[in-house]
Amino acid sequence: MKQSPLQTQEELLLVKESAVLPVLLDVLERDLAGMEGSGLTKLYVQRVKEIQSSIMTRLSLLKHESRSRSIAIIHTRRREHSLHVSYLCRGYRHQMELQWDFVKADLERRLAGVLLINLEEDSREPVHNTPAAERLNKPT
Repeated sequence: MKQSPLQTQEELLLVKESAVLPVLLDVLERDLAGMEGSGLTKLYVQRVKEIQSSIMTRLSLLKHESRSRSIAIIHTRRREHSLHVSYLCRGYRHQMELQWDFVKADLERRLAGVLLINLEEDSREPVHNTPAAERLNKPT
């Protein structure tokens, strides 16, 4: 039996990001529903919608990049302790299991970058002075 070729680090990150960003969209959608009914200022709602738009743009780019590399996500399943991803890479079937603790930390890091929140307790340096879309789309 022929063994599947190794995937590159870039391909693995592409799959991971393609699986994690829809979770972030769901979280933001849930938060948005709560904000709109709470009477919060429209600025908060607008900012969340801008972040959602940025994520959708990134997902579109990821889909295009995946096609060009012969990668296709077959399905993602949200399990009790993990996010399970089945995908094809250059014709070979692969699986990825992402623990929820990891997914949560990754999403928090992405959001912190977009919202200019420094996650390091001891650091007093400002967050990168780069556009929000770049901070959101920076792979881990």
